[in-house]
Amino acid sequence: MARIPLPTRDSLPEALQSRWDRTAERGPVLNIQRVFLSAPVIQLNALSAWRASGLEPRAREFVILRCAFRKQSTYEWHQHVRIARDAGLSLAEIDAVRDWRNSPVFTEDERALLAYADALADSLHPDDASFAAVSRGRTTAEVIGVTYLVTLYFQLAHVMAALELETEEPFVGWELAGK
Repeated sequence: MARIPLPTRDSLPEALQSRWDRTAERGPVLNIQRVFLSAPVIQLNALSAWRASGLEPRAREFVILRCAFRKQSTYEWHQHVRIARDAGLSLAEIDAVRDWRNSPVFTEDERALLAYADALADSLHPDDASFAAVSRGRTTAEVIGVTYLVTLYFQLAHVMAALELETEEPFVGWELAGK
């Protein structure tokens, strides 16, 4: 159970009920969305981070899943397994994120992105080789966008862990290929 009460539509002030309704038009209102409805001054806009990264959905989801795995964020992993599947990733490809260095499924650029996520997980100042590799073929804005994407999902993992945010349905698990 989350450490904070998560609002329902009816418990929100009328002004926030319309935000709930706009969210619900796209699908169920997720617990992470309910967290931010509890603190409406904070604007979580993951979609803008997705766009700013310049990444195609496949690469973006590999990066987010790696962030979730490195932070052991069950909520983030759970949600992005679904999003990754919707983006066309197989369960085996998703599983490979956990041990990407020993998997043949990733392109050179995907490997650079995963190495960069690992470098940022290990240090606030990623090594020059990781930075150069992730910068290759990207604009300055895209490098900033990728960096922001990685660090945003690390931050969200911390928020979810601190609040003990639970998944809406049973956790999918860390190993998926046998399912």
